[in-house]
Amino acid sequence: MVREETDVVVVGAGLGGLSTAVFLGLHGVPALVVDRHPSTSVQPKARGQNPVVMEGLRAAGVDQAILDASPPGRAAMTIAISRSMAGPVLHSFTEEMPDITAYSPAPFGMASQAKAEAALAARARELGARVSFNTRCESVTQDADGVTVTLCDVQSGREREVRARYLVAADGHKGGLRELAGIGAHGRGTFERTTTVRFLADLTAYAGQDAVVLHYMQNPELPGGTGVIVSTDNPGEWVAGMSVDPDRDDAATAGIIRTLVGVPDLELDVLDGATWEYAHRLADRFRTGRVLLVGDAAHLMPPTGGQGGNTAVLDGYHLGWKLAAVIRGQAGPALLDSHDTERRPFAEAVCEWQVANLVVRQRPDLADDSIGEPMDPIALLFGYACPDGAFVKETAPGAPDSLFDDPNDPSGRPGTRVPHAWLRGPGGPVSPRQLLGPHFLVLTGAPDGLSAAEKAAAELDVPLRAYSVRAGAGADAGAGSGSGPGAGIDAAIGPNELVDPDGGWARRSGVGTGGTVLVRPDGLVAWRGPDPAELGAALRAVLRR
Repeated sequence: MVREETDVVVVGAGLGGLSTAVFLGLHGVPALVVDRHPSTSVQPKARGQNPVVMEGLRAAGVDQAILDASPPGRAAMTIAISRSMAGPVLHSFTEEMPDITAYSPAPFGMASQAKAEAALAARARELGARVSFNTRCESVTQDADGVTVTLCDVQSGREREVRARYLVAADGHKGGLRELAGIGAHGRGTFERTTTVRFLADLTAYAGQDAVVLHYMQNPELPGGTGVIVSTDNPGEWVAGMSVDPDRDDAATAGIIRTLVGVPDLELDVLDGATWEYAHRLADRFRTGRVLLVGDAAHLMPPTGGQGGNTAVLDGYHLGWKLAAVIRGQAGPALLDSHDTERRPFAEAVCEWQVANLVVRQRPDLADDSIGEPMDPIALLFGYACPDGAFVKETAPGAPDSLFDDPNDPSGRPGTRVPHAWLRGPGGPVSPRQLLGPHFLVLTGAPDGLSAAEKAAAELDVPLRAYSVRAGAGADAGAGSGSGPGAGIDAAIGPNELVDPDGGWARRSGVGTGGTVLVRPDGLVAWRGPDPAELGAALRAVLRR
């Protein structure tokens, strides 16, 4: 048997596994990624990348590839509850799409899962990852020093053994690594099994001009009274979702599609189909020893709301820098405990949100006292506050401790995302969220803040970028076209200097004009305070050193 060694094996080349590989590579640790399938997804599957995800992908240099993968049509989404595509529309979510420019400098992405996986795989390879398809994980054993993984080539049957320091289980809810690692699960279980069918038809009379079209059908003439029609990347190609029936033939399937569209004589061609489950299931913990869970292996949710794929990418974003820091000796192994304490509460909230959406959009028959109304999506996307984790928690009397902040009035406390506020730099407008990358970030209004940051970074040997932030005139404070206040190069602003033109950063960060904020590579506030001399101690606490 061939034997090899590597730092990290990622099992699963879906959104969670590939994003983990991207962010590991961005921080200097190339991973071995294996997947039993012959390639990344060929099905559209999940679609759309929320602005928080796009911020992370920007830091990784893959956001433009995602934007370029948008389907043809107007850059907008039609989302509706309908009897059929032809009508009547019972409720339109399109009209309720929020303006997110106050919370993020990033746009929504509209790439399908197939296109997003391809872009992530390409970027992971550029950053040094090895991606091996047609490779099945046969066994995993771990000890105090590492993980031994047995891999099998699906085509030849040849096995090889890999010794790694850590393993990331990104093999989905059917992969089995969670169970193999001895981690249990909880949740509401399976709601239904669904068949998705790709088909060709001319639906331009009912689809409109938007790049993404999604209709949730509530119609007693459909099996189970419900179904879905969604656009794909290709004009004239669609996906229909309907309840599973193993005895259903192509003619019956075509009939259901015609009911979904609302055109009894619709001409169509069925291409292929797949079967999967609507379920609510979460791992009891996201880490055991040297095995860490991301994506559907950690949290399985109904697709209603579109956050399953987004949450998987964010798992990789938040885990990648931590795992790389531990492997490179910049952090202690205990840093990885924060993967569970930070990500699992958010996953619980997202999964419940998508269940509530399922009841509203497709399955009102599932409503009961345990399922509440869907929470505000703005709070869900931009307001999460980690209850504990790799940050210096504020415990002063009266300090907020809710799981979600109001994004319209952010606290700026450690454990939340560093607030978006338009600043001015030497090259023009910039948000703190555009300064994120494979480094810690310090924004300071203290006179000795830059020198304190440089000292802390040198003592701990960690990558860090620091900027002084000074108050400035508010003449340029009006945001334009989502690109921030003003425009153009300002020679009066130094290379490590930012200007807060209207006091937005001082208010949103919670430190006023003289305080200092330490931001992690994944954009979460790690510490804030009036004395930058505490930066070193804060970094040690975050890195568990």
